[in-house]
Amino acid sequence: MKQTIKDIVMPIETAGLTFKNPFIVASGPASRDISQIIQAEKSGWGGVSIKLTIDPEPYISRNPRYRWLDDSDIHIFTLEKRLNLEQGLRLVESGREQTKDLILFANITYAGDKGLDGWAKLAKKFEDAGAHAIEINFCCPNMSFNLDAIGEEKEGRPSTGASLGSNVEVVKMITRAIKESVSIPVFAKLTPEAGNIGEVAKGAVDAGADGVCGTANRLGVPPIDIYNPENIVYRLQEYTSLGCISGPWLKPLALRDVLQMRTTIGSEHTIIGTGGVRHFSDAVEMGMVGADLIGVCTAVMLLGFDILPRIMRDLKRYLQETDRDSFADIRDIALPYFKTAAELTMITGYARVIDENCVACGFCTRIAHCNAIEIIDEKAVVRRDKCLGCSTCVDICPRDAIEMVLKPCTPAPSRRNPCRE
Repeated sequence: MKQTIKDIVMPIETAGLTFKNPFIVASGPASRDISQIIQAEKSGWGGVSIKLTIDPEPYISRNPRYRWLDDSDIHIFTLEKRLNLEQGLRLVESGREQTKDLILFANITYAGDKGLDGWAKLAKKFEDAGAHAIEINFCCPNMSFNLDAIGEEKEGRPSTGASLGSNVEVVKMITRAIKESVSIPVFAKLTPEAGNIGEVAKGAVDAGADGVCGTANRLGVPPIDIYNPENIVYRLQEYTSLGCISGPWLKPLALRDVLQMRTTIGSEHTIIGTGGVRHFSDAVEMGMVGADLIGVCTAVMLLGFDILPRIMRDLKRYLQETDRDSFADIRDIALPYFKTAAELTMITGYARVIDENCVACGFCTRIAHCNAIEIIDEKAVVRRDKCLGCSTCVDICPRDAIEMVLKPCTPAPSRRNPCRE
């Protein structure tokens, strides 16, 4: 079925920009040349963040080796080819000339010896080339942060990406310098690797950033062949290294990044949520914890640009079913339901066996942390005095023969007034 403009349009205004829909091709291998930019617009994407430009040309910039590990929903790679300044500027210029209403982000890192002035001038060059927005790369884990993580000496090499994004004060200084040098919106793309993404996001917006972005990568150890450790997971490569890991497995962590950023920076500034998105429901979850826009990279790499019409169709159907008019209507609506561990209300209850479904398979009796269930007369029986109310047995029962019920109390419990611990 041929898509129409109506199929992919869901206008959203944020950070002074108007996107035809909230979906952006995140900076990466699918945004490194003009043919990809053109295809992104043809497929209906609201924006594209071009492949990272590093100036001066990076000391690590080599053709990548990718692996898609289907059994674990992991995409992992080592090495990556970045754009140099000339390539990045030419791509932005060509993108503006050959697209109509696609929002283009320039994803940039300065790695020279000119300090803040170097960052500011680099951003200004991309503004002059036609970029709609600057995306400061404080997130890439596959260059200096990779070396930091394995203890390599830092002297004599520049810090880039996640190495910079771990330091609140550095993020603030660079963001402020760039914001003062350009008139277009500035976004800080942040790393979670230091465990302080909310704090860093707050520093970025305090320094003038119009928005902040999550990232789709975590640095990790690739799978190891335990019988032949010399057989590395990457093809056409000798030896292994820490790799950038992305894909659907990452979504719970990416949602946490967005939630932490939103609860820290407040409601005013824009957040781009990125990581693990391939279905409309993933985007909805991102929005519910605070994302205004959605970045997608791995799914585009593996499935192509034309995943966007399907996502948009399903999203529009969902919004219609839930009586909402736009993606903006779902932003933040899950936040009131998140509490700290100390604030949680625990409802008192226990497991109960549904006898007609139970076949005495014994799966539930193997649970090691409570010992609350035993088999008597070929049926599972719950000892309420030992039941923790954890509900593990419900999840592992293959016959749907166990349910959780409220503990009787006075007055009689209800959904509005259950017994509470």
